[in-house]
Amino acid sequence: MIRFSLFRVQVSIHPSLWVMLVLLSCLFTGFAAGIPGVALFGVALFFCLLTHEMGHAIVGRWLGGGSPEVYLAWLGGDCCNETARLTRTGGILMTAAGPLASMFLPLVLVWPFVASACGSLSAGFVVTAGFIAGVVPQELLDTCPPMMVLFGVYLVRICVWWSLLNLLPVYPLDGGQIMHGLMRSAQSMHRISLAFAGVLTFFFLALGAWWMVFIMGSLAVFNYRCMQSE
Repeated sequence: MIRFSLFRVQVSIHPSLWVMLVLLSCLFTGFAAGIPGVALFGVALFFCLLTHEMGHAIVGRWLGGGSPEVYLAWLGGDCCNETARLTRTGGILMTAAGPLASMFLPLVLVWPFVASACGSLSAGFVVTAGFIAGVVPQELLDTCPPMMVLFGVYLVRICVWWSLLNLLPVYPLDGGQIMHGLMRSAQSMHRISLAFAGVLTFFFLALGAWWMVFIMGSLAVFNYRCMQSE
């Protein structure tokens, strides 16, 4: 177990996270860029996960005080702050801060490196914005080291898709927890989550996206069991 403090937030990393990072990096890159590409994908995924949980922790402490702790394991993490005193609105804002933080990570992290490679802040901003939009001028790409470009592409794709996935109205994803904060009936919240997860399971099944089928199917089963226990 690795433990350290970041912005006065205690962070703990379980060894299972490193195993999952390696497996996912190999799965999604297919070794198209060799070992360096696998390593860059893993680094980008780690930064995305850590930033996501730090967003929860810092905003939660700002709104409700306390001593937040972040725990990373397998494919995700958990932010715990038992001593915080959050209002309902504060809890919703703290939950939304996670995906928003990881969404802005590419702009904060990639821009300085790309700007230094391009020789100007404005060119770096154009390239980074192009990463986010999915369209980058080739003449600007040619001025950046290939590995830096690859890391930027990985980071943007991971952060955008991870944030969008977490904002789905499916409990216990962040979107589902926001829905839980807005609704008074836990039973209704689980029904909506089950419906969304079920539809998305069949949608990804039709696309042949087996990894997403597993995730959405697991969330559908989880919410069904929660409905039975309510």
